[in-house]
Amino acid sequence: MDEERFVAESRGSWDRLARAVEAARKDGIARLDVAALRQMHYDYRRTAADLAYAQTHFPGTETTAFLNRLVSQAHGELYGSRPGRAKAFRHFILDGYPRLVRENGRYMLISAVFLFGAVAFGFLVAFIDYSLARIFVPPQFLDAIGDGAAPGGDVADETAALAPLLSAYITVNNLTVSFTAFAGGATFGVLTIYALVRNGLLLGSLAGIYEQADLSLTFWSLIVPHGLLELTAIAIAGGSGLMLAKALAFPGDKPRSVALREAAPDAVKVVLGTIPLFIIAGLVEGFFTPRGVDPYVKLLVGVGVWVVVMAYLLFAGRGAREEPA
Repeated sequence: MDEERFVAESRGSWDRLARAVEAARKDGIARLDVAALRQMHYDYRRTAADLAYAQTHFPGTETTAFLNRLVSQAHGELYGSRPGRAKAFRHFILDGYPRLVRENGRYMLISAVFLFGAVAFGFLVAFIDYSLARIFVPPQFLDAIGDGAAPGGDVADETAALAPLLSAYITVNNLTVSFTAFAGGATFGVLTIYALVRNGLLLGSLAGIYEQADLSLTFWSLIVPHGLLELTAIAIAGGSGLMLAKALAFPGDKPRSVALREAAPDAVKVVLGTIPLFIIAGLVEGFFTPRGVDPYVKLLVGVGVWVVVMAYLLFAGRGAREEPA
C-alpha cells in the first residue's frame, strides 16, 4: 500500500481522534460521555497501529511525524500523569460541575419543587392539624415535646433545649436523604420523590411546631446556617436520582439498560458534587452554629454562604459553551 492510499483510508479516524484530544484538553477527559470515550479509545488503538505501520513503511515522512504527535497527545489525555489529572479535576470543580448541574437544571428544579413544597405543606399542617403534623416528627422528639408545643402549650424551655439536638439530627438525616434520593432513581424515581417529600414534611412540621411555641427565631438560627446548604444539596441529589429515573421511564428507542448506562456517569458526578456542600455545612454546624452569636447574625451568615454557593452553581463556567438545560 502506498502512502497516499494509506492516508486516505485512515484519515477519518485520525481526525476524529484529534477532535477528541482537543475536547479532552478543553473540558477534561471526565466531560466526555461514555460513547465518546469508547470511540476515543478505539481510534487511539487504531491510530497507534497505523503509527507502527507508518514507521515501518514510511519512515521519516510527515505522515509518520503527524501520527507520532497524535498518538502521544492522545496517550497523554487518556493515561495522563497525575499533574494532568489534577488539572482536569480542578477544571471540573471550577467549571465542569456547575455547568453539569445547569445542563440538568430541570431535574434539580423538579426535585426542589417536591422538597420545598413538602416543607410548606408540613408547616401549614402544624397550624391546621397539630396532631397530624406530629406524625412527621421523630418519636424521640415527640416524647420530649409532648403536647406543650401545641396551641396553648407552655414548654418553651424544653423545646429550646431540644433545638441543638434537632439541628444535629437534621444534619445526619439530610445526608441520608441525599443519597437515598439519588439511589431512588433506580425505582423509577418513586423512592426519590418519597425521600424528598418525607424530609420536607419533617422540616416543615418542626418549623411549624417551633413557630407555635414562639421559638421560630431559635429554630431557624440553628437550621439556616448549615441547613440551606444541605437542602440545596438534597435538591441536587434528588435531581440526579430523577436523571436516572428519566432514563428508565423514558429510554426512547434504546433498551433501558443502555439508557441507564448512558445517564449514570453524569448522575453520579452530580451527586458526588454534593459532598463538598455537606462538608461545608458540617463545618458551619460544628464550629459556628453552637456559638453564642446573635441569632440574626447566624441567619445572615447562613444566607451569605448559601448565596456564594448559588452564585458558583449558577455562574461558574459560563465562559464556555453550554448545552441548553
